[in-house]
Amino acid sequence: MPGPVTETGAFRLLLNRNPLPLSMLAAVHSVEVSNEINVPGMFSFKFNMLSQQGNWQGADLDVFKPGDQISIQMGLGQTESLITGQIFSIDPNFDAYSVATISGFDTMANLRFGNHTKVFKGRNENQIAAEVAESSKVRISTPGAPVSLNACVWQRQQTNYHFLLSRCELINYELVVDDTTLVFRPSAEGLSPVKSLGFPRDVKRVSLQLRVPTEGSEVQMLGFDPAINKVISAQSNPNTVRARMGGSESGYDFIDAFPTAAITITDPTITKVEALQARANAEFMQNINRFIEGELELEGDPALVAGVNIRLTGLSQRFDGIYYVKSSKHSYDDSTGYHTTLQLRRTGA
Repeated sequence: MPGPVTETGAFRLLLNRNPLPLSMLAAVHSVEVSNEINVPGMFSFKFNMLSQQGNWQGADLDVFKPGDQISIQMGLGQTESLITGQIFSIDPNFDAYSVATISGFDTMANLRFGNHTKVFKGRNENQIAAEVAESSKVRISTPGAPVSLNACVWQRQQTNYHFLLSRCELINYELVVDDTTLVFRPSAEGLSPVKSLGFPRDVKRVSLQLRVPTEGSEVQMLGFDPAINKVISAQSNPNTVRARMGGSESGYDFIDAFPTAAITITDPTITKVEALQARANAEFMQNINRFIEGELELEGDPALVAGVNIRLTGLSQRFDGIYYVKSSKHSYDDSTGYHTTLQLRRTGA
């Protein structure tokens, strides 16, 4: 069968919401945008300050300064926005062939400045996330239903970034960025796919690894209710359809030939059964989300970014189905054009 058709990619760069000067844009020879669940999105681009003949390109380094806003659009034909962020580093290399690299991060990176100590009393997780983001001057969206784990939550000399990651881990939430807004949301793994890709029609290469999960087939959470002075408990729900991700079984259904993978977790700070249930279900999903992992490469597609689901076909009955994009890298250079590489994961088959 014929492989995917190659098209020439295009990109657009905006500096503080304005297009780059044409002389500067002509000097840019490579652009890269990377994003990953729970990780600040990153961009970089390189431009030549001197031509191969040694002539000055009109590429003025002083056009850029740390903190400037950069927006990058890429596409095959029509471009779409991939990232809006700020410049964090400027790396010129003066040599016979002088090149400069400009790189930076999206708004999630602003959570990494400084460390903080704070007590949150009577707050649900959405309210905690909103207060944390506000203290870093980051706009935030909290689309998930409110979840309350603890009556009192301590942030102890942590960056706002690592503190929010620790809250995400407890309830299977994730951090992504939509333009310049941080999104604190339930994991989107297993939701409707944004695109169906067939191998080898649409995809250059797919590499997958299936690994037997060794923990979490059943999760028992234990807490303590001081009002009744008793231990309370909750059990994970194994019948979630999203765990199968379009397949007939979840990863835990493949381990009948192995010892039990049930686990028990004790957290005396949790005093409500509803909160224990949320923790148990989160632990169940997080232990299974590495059942199938892999990498996919295709011609550039700006719709495929971290936090969306895709459907793969043309592999096999077991490996066809829905996959979650946990990270993406969009690359353009003058010699090879625009390409996209995805890191994938799947909890069922």
